Amino acid sequence: MTAIILVNWNGADDTLACLDSLSAMSEPHFVIVADNASTDDSVLCIQSWIDAHRESRPVVRSYELLRLDANYGFAVANNKALSVALKHSPDYCLLLNNDTEVEPDFLSRLVSFATAHPKYKVLSPCIRYFADKDKVWFAGGELTFLSRQVPYKDKPVSTLPGDPYPISFVSGCALFFHPTLLDRRGELFYNGFFFGEEDYELCLRLQTQDVEMACVPQSIVYHKVGSSQKNTNDSRGLGRAYMYYHNRLICVRMHSSRFKFHLIRMLTSANCLRYFKSYTGSWRLALKIVRHLMVDTTKKEGFSYADFRSLMFDGDYFPFATPMKR
Repeated sequence: MTAIILVNWNGADDTLACLDSLSAMSEPHFVIVADNASTDDSVLCIQSWIDAHRESRPVVRSYELLRLDANYGFAVANNKALSVALKHSPDYCLLLNNDTEVEPDFLSRLVSFATAHPKYKVLSPCIRYFADKDKVWFAGGELTFLSRQVPYKDKPVSTLPGDPYPISFVSGCALFFHPTLLDRRGELFYNGFFFGEEDYELCLRLQTQDVEMACVPQSIVYHKVGSSQKNTNDSRGLGRAYMYYHNRLICVRMHSSRFKFHLIRMLTSANCLRYFKSYTGSWRLALKIVRHLMVDTTKKEGFSYADFRSLMFDGDYFPFATPMKR
C-alpha cells in the first residue's frame, strides 16, 4: 500500500479537488493531509470531506488529517506526515502537491513500474499543466554542474519518450519513493528551507548515495501552477525568484567543494542580475538585490518562516526599497 501525503495551507478548495481525484483510484493507498495551521476554514472543510468518505471502501483507502500547531512550510510538514505514515508500514510513499489532480491509474502505473524495476527508488509521473493538459510542466530532469535542466518543460506531451526513462532530478510536486530512503527520524527533506528547493537538495544528496530515479510518462498528474503564490503579496514574483536562488545556492554550498560553490555563486550572480532587472526595472536596484543574495548565501543555513513572512508578505526583507514595498 502507498502512503500519499498532501500539505494544505489555506487551500481547502484545491485540497478537496485533489482528494476527489484520488478517490477514483483502485490502487491500495491511504492519505495523510498535513494542515499547516491554516487560518481559514480548511480544517473544517477537509475533516468534513474525510468524515464523509471514511467508510468508503475502507480496505483500500483511509484518510487522516494531521493538524499541525504552526505553519512549518513544505519540507517540515511533509517530514512530520511521513513519520506518521511510517507507523502503517507503507510499501511506497508519495508526496503530492495539494493543487494537483490525477488520472485514476496514475498510482497503479508507478507501483507497477517500481515493482518490476526495484533498482529505481524514486519515480516521477508526468506532471502536466492543469490549464493545458497537452503541455508538460515537469517530466523529470537532470542535475548539471551549475544547477539542473528540465528538458521537457512547456513542450507538447507528444514529445515525451514512450517508455519510462532514467532521470537525476525530481520535483517535490509529485514524488514517489521507497520508504528506505527516509532517515532514522522518518524524514526525507532537509528542514532548513521553509519553502523552495527542497527537492533540489534532496536530489543532490541522493546523487551521492547513487540512488537511481526514473520518470514514468504514462503516469499523469495535472498541476494548477501558481496556486500557492496567490496566497502571498508577491504579485510580481520577485520574492519567489530571490527565495529560489537563495536556497539553490545554499544547496550547492552544502553538497559541493568550497571552490565549486564560489564559482557557481559568481556565475549565478551574473544570471540573477538579469532576472532581478526584469522584476524591478532598475539595474541599480537589481545589483543591490544580488549583493544581498551573495551575503545571505555565505552566512545562512536556510530560509526560515520569519524570512518567508518578511519576503513574501511584509515586503521588508531587504534593507532598501523594492517594488514589493516602497
